[in-house]
Amino acid sequence: MIDMAVKHIPTGEVHKGYKGGITDCGFDTRAKPDHWEESVEKITCDKKGCKN
Repeated sequence: MIDMAVKHIPTGEVHKGYKGGITDCGFDTRAKPDHWEESVEKITCDKKGCKN
């Protein structure tokens, strides 16, 4: 199973979730949509929800 991932461009951190929604650790990607992009990279966030 492949998890949907979204990358926070300013930090380079990859979260579990998708652009236009809320990441599994609680970030709202709609607040600053230009700071987020969909990604196929490995999830690097270690917060509860994103952590594998």
